[in-house]
Amino acid sequence: MSEELQKVSLAQVTHRLALFLCGVLLFECLSIAIAPRFHSGSVLKIAKDSLLLRVGNDSWYYMAQGDMAWRQHPNAIYETAFFQRGVRFIYPPTSLLLYRAWQSARCLRIPPFTAMIIMLLVSLLGTFVLAGEFLLCLLHAHMKATSTQTERWKIRILVAMLAIVFLPIVNAYRVGQVQTLLTFLLVASVLFWLRGGRIIPAILIGLTCWLKPQMGLFLLWALLRRQWSFALSLCITLLAGLMLSLGVFGWHNTVEYAHLLTYLSRHGDALATNQSLNGLLHRVMHVGSPVTWIYGYPPYNRTIYLATLFSSSITMALALVVPALRHITASTTDFLLFAMATTMASPIAWEHHYGVFFLVFLLWMPEAFRNWKVFFALLAVYLLMTDTWAPLTPLMFTRWSFLISHVYFGGMILFLWTLFGAHREQSIHPANSALA
Repeated sequence: MSEELQKVSLAQVTHRLALFLCGVLLFECLSIAIAPRFHSGSVLKIAKDSLLLRVGNDSWYYMAQGDMAWRQHPNAIYETAFFQRGVRFIYPPTSLLLYRAWQSARCLRIPPFTAMIIMLLVSLLGTFVLAGEFLLCLLHAHMKATSTQTERWKIRILVAMLAIVFLPIVNAYRVGQVQTLLTFLLVASVLFWLRGGRIIPAILIGLTCWLKPQMGLFLLWALLRRQWSFALSLCITLLAGLMLSLGVFGWHNTVEYAHLLTYLSRHGDALATNQSLNGLLHRVMHVGSPVTWIYGYPPYNRTIYLATLFSSSITMALALVVPALRHITASTTDFLLFAMATTMASPIAWEHHYGVFFLVFLLWMPEAFRNWKVFFALLAVYLLMTDTWAPLTPLMFTRWSFLISHVYFGGMILFLWTLFGAHREQSIHPANSALA
């Protein structure tokens, strides 16, 4: 950690964090004032609806359809729901166990849908709490030792307020997405990693794979980083999920899910909320509909498929190789970089999949507290990812349609900035580093 950062007091940290939050709120309010008719879905409205517990049924609906297919055709879940009925049930079979858990809440006289909302709300609040602890862990030990409980709580509250106006986090909860739970698990895994844990982060990552398989790539990361306890724990958790899937849903449903993933990787998605290179290319090349899923997934396009495959390979390679070249392997920076890469490398990455990127903003906060250039650059990228940029919607069917991929662009900027901007001495020792 630099001497300049050690000189920053906790009161200054609080003031800079409050200033950052004010910058976000001011921008959002000005955007609404300038173009009110375009901001009916602004992040402030989404945050307000979330605080009023107005939650959608996104994950609930698709899991219900998958569960119905399971009950009607136990050995053909995906053939029935996805390929025949055109229902976008793209969760692994083990996700249906979570749906059945919500159903079992009836035993406690709790409506199943209410049980889901409670779980998502607890996950959202847990993300706020863990994010605040993450930022406190990044601060210098002397700074925390000389601070009061009130000062630390101010930082926690400011981080929570900043998180609730971060579009990928709050919108996941607003639409009723199980990604809220996955973001909580990812945030918890990063915090435990920062504190020196290896087994618990691996188990948490493994649990996310029961609902989001691409995080299983962390096994490759762990093996290359020679993090043997992490790799073993993750492998055991993944095998437990696989055995559970085979035992409950059978071999055919488990294998058929792999076929579904192949189908998704080949077709991608053109919807505006698909914030990936694949989604961008589909919209720019006018392959598929960017505004509705009624027509199903876009047809296979060889150019888009190969471009996506090449981009994903480069992104993963950068996340694996560059930290090794910069000698920051196995640091929290390295851990977060790979989590970012697995998100952006996916051909289908909804905007709410970017929730873990919030921790990367917090990762850079200590540097922003002492450097105004970093502060305003970080704020600009934050606004790029958290604003809905609704005035760009009319460009959906024009040559400028790539501009609606603002979350992807913001995520890529943050990824490259963290990949090449982290200082070597600040990334090796997590306990003593602002950018660990």
